[in-house]
Amino acid sequence: MEEMNSVLCLAGRLVAKAVTRFLVLAVAFLLLPQTSQAFSFMYVKEKSPLPHLRFQEFVSGDMHDFGGNQKGPLVLIFWGADIDTKRERAIKVLSDIQKDRTFYRERGVDLAAVFVQPDHIVRMDEIIDRAQVDFPVYVDIEKQSFEKLGVYVMPSILIVSADGIIHKGLGYTPHLDKILFGEIKILLQEKTREEVNAQLNPQIVEKTAAQRRARMDYNYALNLIRRQRIEMAIGKLDMALEKDPDFVPALVEKGCLLINEGKFQEAEELLARGLNLEPGFSRALTCKVALEAAKK
Repeated sequence: MEEMNSVLCLAGRLVAKAVTRFLVLAVAFLLLPQTSQAFSFMYVKEKSPLPHLRFQEFVSGDMHDFGGNQKGPLVLIFWGADIDTKRERAIKVLSDIQKDRTFYRERGVDLAAVFVQPDHIVRMDEIIDRAQVDFPVYVDIEKQSFEKLGVYVMPSILIVSADGIIHKGLGYTPHLDKILFGEIKILLQEKTREEVNAQLNPQIVEKTAAQRRARMDYNYALNLIRRQRIEMAIGKLDMALEKDPDFVPALVEKGCLLINEGKFQEAEELLARGLNLEPGFSRALTCKVALEAAKK
């Protein structure tokens, strides 16, 4: 009887310890500001090798191995769907990354969405459809995300270099796509961390009267575009650019409109100028793809 009581006491202490650890992590996460870039994996850390992972491809059912050397950098997106909050956050993160697909493809970065809650697999189709994901989606049927990585925030992202070394782990924030953008540029040595931080947290600069009027012309142009008044919209964008020649949204929007007008060279110049001023501007990247298709 005494032995049984001892075993029960030991089991109770172990359970209490596990619950306490979970609550500490949960509280710590809740206290993080929403723009935090806290490392959201318990069992791995930056600059350590990615452990061998094995996930099942959602459509084909084939098993796929991760870890070790790969063709290029890898972005693993871990997500769940057991509650509404996780579902909505997963849709936002996946759709944001999908919109920037060209950015990752041009840099040889592989994307993989890993669903970490196989018990709720019936929820996957709806989320993938709403996010319009066209990159590979896997199911963690062996729950290695928890056992080997210790993921505790969903969605979370793990960025891995081409030689299999963990560069960064990111937990959910409303601006996760922009933070991921910056980390990829740092990994590929396109920008320094100081430059990325400055871009993510720009100093508030009061706009000049001309810049404010340019913004008004630009907004009016968007209104005209919605009403299919394209020629007038281009005129308004020209007015905006006269007031603020480096106003990227106006440069890019005019370039996008000129594609449908068949003015490919001028469109290409405007899009290139916009991307030179603001690399990674998603509207410019989308229209750049449309321009290449139109040329063909």
